[in-house]
Amino acid sequence: MSPAKRFLDALSFFTSLVPARLVLNSTLGECAPWIFPCGLVIGALCTLASLAASILLTKAATCPDVIALLLAALAWILAELRITRALHWDGLADLADAIGSYKEGEAFRAVLKDSRIGTFGVLALICAFACELLAVAAHLHILSLTSVAALVLAPAWGRGMAVPLFCLASPHDTTGLGGQFACAGTRDNLALSIILAALTLGFLALAGVHPLNLCALLLLQMGLLWKFVALSRQYDGYSGDFCGCLMQTGQILFLLVTI
Repeated sequence: MSPAKRFLDALSFFTSLVPARLVLNSTLGECAPWIFPCGLVIGALCTLASLAASILLTKAATCPDVIALLLAALAWILAELRITRALHWDGLADLADAIGSYKEGEAFRAVLKDSRIGTFGVLALICAFACELLAVAAHLHILSLTSVAALVLAPAWGRGMAVPLFCLASPHDTTGLGGQFACAGTRDNLALSIILAALTLGFLALAGVHPLNLCALLLLQMGLLWKFVALSRQYDGYSGDFCGCLMQTGQILFLLVTI
């Protein structure tokens, strides 16, 4: 299958930018190498939306600077929600409810699959939204090459660095959204993730991000991945909600650490 088709398949799965495409479950995992580029597309569009909003709000003399920054940051998040259909935010809320229920086995899975949102899901969304809003606003306030690059790279990092989960853990259900990527758990994809992480960190270093921030980003991302691998083993395999939550928290982590 051509790389262009795989890239479009990945875009149709992770975004609303491409019309829905018929992709066989057995071949969806082949789109894994294109998850990072999909994140770059998402990041670029969100950053353009926030910069456009910032320019318009700056011209509005009656709008205080702090409010303008927060509204421009909100434009970034709203663009993300629109482009991704809030796919990963949903996973974050579902997993927070399931873990907060302190249940095991099938009872845990029942909470995870429940379409209703609970207290822990609401709290997780509020905290995550606040962290992302403030982090994006901080980057827009700095408005340097480094900050713009961070805004573009954040969705790519969050999504791309979740691929190792497919290599280090097993899915609970191979027919579910997460399980469809089970065949992506290969050494080649793991090696590609390591290379992309190294390239991203190298670019950020050249852009002026402090080495301590880069070390913190790498260590925290590794810790986050380890935690999700442990959760996957504790709860008999990962699901789409695990993957979505890992991607969203990885994105927020990137935005916070690169300020």
